[in-house]
Amino acid sequence: MDEHRAANRANWDARVPIHIASDEYGFHKYAADLTHLSSVVRFDKDKMPNLAGKRLVHLQCHIGTDTVSLARLGADVTGVDFSENAIEAAKELSRSGGTPVDFVVSELYDSRKNLEGLFDVVYTGVGAINWLSDIRKWAEVVSSLLKPGGFLFIREGHPIGWTLDESDSEKLVIRYPYFETEFPNAWTEDTTYVGSGTLDAPQSFDWNHGMAEILQAVIDAGMSIDRVEEYDFCEWKMTEQMVLGDDGLWRLPEGHNRVPLMWSLLATKSA
Repeated sequence: MDEHRAANRANWDARVPIHIASDEYGFHKYAADLTHLSSVVRFDKDKMPNLAGKRLVHLQCHIGTDTVSLARLGADVTGVDFSENAIEAAKELSRSGGTPVDFVVSELYDSRKNLEGLFDVVYTGVGAINWLSDIRKWAEVVSSLLKPGGFLFIREGHPIGWTLDESDSEKLVIRYPYFETEFPNAWTEDTTYVGSGTLDAPQSFDWNHGMAEILQAVIDAGMSIDRVEEYDFCEWKMTEQMVLGDDGLWRLPEGHNRVPLMWSLLATKSA
């Protein structure tokens, strides 16, 4: 593991206790209500084929709230993450919530050698692939995990959105690279996006991947694209000028120029 991935793992290890305690992740809700689903999976479930009886792997699963939610839709689910702290939390969530899920500690690019068999579904949630340096290798891993006829579903922050200056409260300003770059964006932040607390490993690194780079990587890895959608809203405050709607989603102010802020993809592995 190179220095960037090692720093990211330490950073995500440090986020775990803060996220477990946060209202946004709602860790306690899964034991209190055995039908509870994360807001992410509630949004995604109608955009995917029926998961009942499907063997599904959730890559970069973090503390398992989305992973457990996918299992509650009837799938046989395996969650994968490179953070041992996150996987331990996810296992506890599975136990306390009465929802069986297998969890595996693995770096994303090593997932194929650390998982047995093939899957009907590969699922990747919001805020995941920006932590990866090579989108083509990611797509190759996804394809290697899928059965012929199996599908990938991903919903992500839009690469246009990731270029925007998050601190500008008046204008849409391009500040960060749109295309994948050799060297990542470097961040030093002692807080995380939800919850309260200070990170003891504040450094992290991320990469953007242009939309054509992502889609072509998926195609070249042997998958056909069934559906692509773009959204003018997202689940978090991507820039200072965004406003929170009654539906709990963030949008640019009325009358401002619109840009895509999230996107989703459904793709099928060729037979």
